[in-house]
Amino acid sequence: MLLSINVLAVDLRDLTKMAKAIITFKLMPESVEVDLEPIKEKALAIAREAGSIGEMQSRIEPIAFGLKAVMVLAMLEVEGGDFDGIAAKMQEIENVQSAEVAKMDLALG
Repeated sequence: MLLSINVLAVDLRDLTKMAKAIITFKLMPESVEVDLEPIKEKALAIAREAGSIGEMQSRIEPIAFGLKAVMVLAMLEVEGGDFDGIAAKMQEIENVQSAEVAKMDLALG
């Protein structure tokens, strides 16, 4: 009985090593006049450099009063992932007022 419990513990540790997260980054421009396409392309490049797995998605989402946000979805490894650090790099993009992790969904596989 004890042997099967130890095996189960090893299997659970292996699952956590395989865990991936779908991270949604939200980037807010400095004003409504800012061209969002360069921001979107640079944010996708930063996510790719950070180790994004597979195809990424991006969209422009209306917020209020003509202001729009750039939303970037990327799948990243959970173990060792510095998602706030990636958002901080995105915030350094020209004409970006703020960048944050807006959502995190876990996926196994």
